[in-house]
Amino acid sequence: MKPQRFIRTLTKTECQEVEEVYRRGPNNRVRKRAHAIRLSAMGYAVTQIAEILGCNRQSIHNWFDLFEAQGYQGIYDKPRSGRPVIATVDYRTRLIEAIKTNPRKMGYPFTVWTLTRIRAHMTREMKILLSESRVRQIMKEEGLVFKRPKHTLAQKRDKDAFAEVRDILEQVKKSPWNPVPV
Repeated sequence: MKPQRFIRTLTKTECQEVEEVYRRGPNNRVRKRAHAIRLSAMGYAVTQIAEILGCNRQSIHNWFDLFEAQGYQGIYDKPRSGRPVIATVDYRTRLIEAIKTNPRKMGYPFTVWTLTRIRAHMTREMKILLSESRVRQIMKEEGLVFKRPKHTLAQKRDKDAFAEVRDILEQVKKSPWNPVPV
């Protein structure tokens, strides 16, 4: 049978650092790695840790290698290559400004922004088209929410006739109720 691998003996400072990352790490992956190191330091074998955390034994060995080489900094994710961010800081700033501005002041025939409308506006302004889910995500990160627009026919009614009927209704409400006997 293969000998079980354990993390090297941790110093008091390392124990505190790992515990801090385990409790308050920036994301679940980092906290999971800290948990694995913590469990190993408590005497759990790699197979037991893999079962507890629901992950692969090789991953745990890799985490141990990184921790032993780099200390608690080895627990954190390293920057990865990938597609550059499309929603730049300038895009975010202009999106927030647009959402906080009445669309009528920008020349639109409506008074309430919807997700579709704000996306179209930002595409015209910045020449950047983001998905609805990405715009919604940016808004959530910035603490912004949309309210469902109320569509009324108030602008289509005859204002004079409406005022006249409203006055009649007010008079009827104020008059005493006298049912007609049959």
